[in-house]
Formats: sequence, structure tokens, C-alpha cells
Amino acid sequence: MNTDDIAIVLSTVDMFAGLSPKVLKRLAESGRVMEAPPGAEIVHAGEPVSGFRAFSPEGVEMHVILTGTATVRVNGQVAGTLSADDYFGELALIDGKPRSADVVAGDSTLTTWALPKWEFESVVKEHPEVLLPILRVVVARLRRAEAAAH
Repeated sequence: MNTDDIAIVLSTVDMFAGLSPKVLKRLAESGRVMEAPPGAEIVHAGEPVSGFRAFSPEGVEMHVILTGTATVRVNGQVAGTLSADDYFGELALIDGKPRSADVVAGDSTLTTWALPKWEFESVVKEHPEVLLPILRVVVARLRRAEAAAH
């Protein structure tokens, strides 16, 4: 998949909705395509995301699923299944706190576009408009959580 194809995929992801083609292409160029074999753990709950790891090409990353599926587990319990155009790792990318869930590749090879934390921060400095759709997603999640609590 080339960066133009990835930019198209990113345009369908709610966290990047409404961004210009130029910014989507910049994002696409900032990440890398990653493959994981079936059953591979991609992120581990409690995994630290600070220090040198935050600047490693394979360190703290947000993933957008291109092909395959992944299972999300919280405290050992299945919390959901993710597939193409779904994403994970965005919370640690944004706040730098330890991972909140385990994410494991499904029954076939999982292909993701992975955006490292340091690249994300670089894009945000160049294009602060990236933050607006992310804020909308975070606020929507907060409102859903508040509604469920009442």
C-alpha cells in the first residue's frame, strides 16, 4: 500500500475526518505499514510509553487496521474485536500513559498502519488542525460514558 492509498484509508477514520488531503498525506508518510502474524500481541496493558520507547520506530504507536482482525482484552476479558478501518493505541499516543488494554492479532495476518508518538507530535506541530477531529472523538466518547453512567 502506498501513501496515497493510506491517506484514503485515513480519511475514513473518525479521528482524522475532515482533514485536508495534504494533511492526510503528511500523516500517511509519517507512519509505516506493519504486519503481525496470527496471535501476536501488538500492545500489552500496562506497557509504559515514555522514555526512549516513545522515540523508537517500533515504540509507542497508534495503529489503524488495514487488513485482518484484532482482539481487545481488558483485564483478561475480551472487550471487542477490531477490523479494517478500526484503530487502537490512540490514548497512549495522546496522553503518554501506559497502555489500557491488550491487543492481539486475530486468526490471520494483521496489517496495520502504525503512527509513532514522536511522528504524531511532529505532525501536530506542523498541522495543529489535526487535533480538532481527535477532540471531537474524545468528547463524543466522554458524552457516551456520561450518558451510560446516568
